[in-house]
Amino acid sequence: MRLAAALLLALASCRKAPESPAGCVQDPGFDRSASFRVHAEAPAAVLRRDLGLAALGREAGNASERPQGLTKVDHQVRFRSRLRVEETRGGACAWFEEAVVDLTPRSVEIFVPSDYADGSCEYEAILAHEREHERVHAERLAAGARGVSEALAAAAWLPAKGNPAASAGKAEAETELDAKLRRAVMPAVALYKEDLRAAQAELDAPGLYQWTSKRCSGWK
Repeated sequence: MRLAAALLLALASCRKAPESPAGCVQDPGFDRSASFRVHAEAPAAVLRRDLGLAALGREAGNASERPQGLTKVDHQVRFRSRLRVEETRGGACAWFEEAVVDLTPRSVEIFVPSDYADGSCEYEAILAHEREHERVHAERLAAGARGVSEALAAAAWLPAKGNPAASAGKAEAETELDAKLRRAVMPAVALYKEDLRAAQAELDAPGLYQWTSKRCSGWK
């Protein structure tokens, strides 16, 4: 009996990890936390003084408006990934060795119209207001990165070493995994941008503009 029990234990220890229907080995205990990361860094804003009030509306995307100042963020979402693709008899098994979602903007620019002299009351008031927009952007960017991290953690279906995805071949696997990553991430990115838009709109509420305008007398 002892010999039979020992043989059963030996056989159990030699069993392979379960496979998917396509023959891709699954390992439910694999720690996937290091496979997916988010990077987000708010670049320091560049102060621009080369545009006047008339041109600032066009820069903001609405020529009919005449804003007194503008903070412009050139958003982007970049994906950097390293894949592993193993050929199988019926196609391939593929997974992310590493995937990084980068929310770092290309640039942040603050425009103070050239109509106002450096150091004037109006210049200082506009700059202080636009610095608040810069601060809010940095705060919401950090919150957005946390949201994307949570989305990645919740997407247990994203292929990692423990749950490779079956595919017809290497080229197909690369396309399919890229689509899966975007499907997991882009809803969280959309929420971040909506949260940022709402927060920036609060700063531009009429009441705040009235308070700012009363500080100075040389508005144009």
